[in-house]
Amino acid sequence: MGGAFTALQALHQRYAQRTPLLPPVAAEEPTWSGAAIGIAGVPLVIAHGDVDTVIALPPLTRIPGTCNWVLGVAAHQGGLLPVFCGDTLFAGRLSPGRRREYCLVFRQPGLHFGVTLSHVRGNITLPLAERSSAMPLEGLLAECCDGGFQRGEEFLCLLDSARLLASGALADTSALPADPVEEAVP
Repeated sequence: MGGAFTALQALHQRYAQRTPLLPPVAAEEPTWSGAAIGIAGVPLVIAHGDVDTVIALPPLTRIPGTCNWVLGVAAHQGGLLPVFCGDTLFAGRLSPGRRREYCLVFRQPGLHFGVTLSHVRGNITLPLAERSSAMPLEGLLAECCDGGFQRGEEFLCLLDSARLLASGALADTSALPADPVEEAVP
C-alpha cells in the first residue's frame, strides 16, 4: 500500500512542477451603479436602490387645488401614483424642449410617487474614485443631491431619495393657504 501512495505523491509533484502559474488577478476598482437620468435638463444619476422603475408617463387625472408642480394621479400597478413635474418642482419653471415622456417612480416606505424626467440615458457604472462632494447646483436640487461624478466635461449629480424626502418639498402639495388654527380660549 505504501508503494502506491508514494507513486501518487511523485506523480502529483511532477504535475505541480509542470503546471504554469496563473497570471495575477488585477484588483478590480470599486464601482458605483445606477441610472443616468435628467430632471429639468440637469444631468443626474440615481442608485438603483433609490428608484422603483422608470415608466412612460401614464394618463393623468388633475387634482384641483394643488401646487403647479403636481401634475395629477395615474393608475399604476393597481394603485394610484401621484406624479410631480420635475421641471417645476426642482427648477421652478418648465424647461424648454419636448413634452416629458418618462417618469421616475420612487417607492419608499409610506410614500409612492413619480417625477417627470427630461431625459433617460439608461444604466451606468462609474468608478467610485471619481465620486466628488462638489455641488455645482443650487436650490432644491442641490439639497436633494449628495455630490456626484465628474465624467469628462459633465458633472453628474447624485440624486438621493432620502434627501428628497427629508427636504420636505413633497410635504405640502396644496396651492391654497392653510387656514389659521384657532387656539382654545380658557
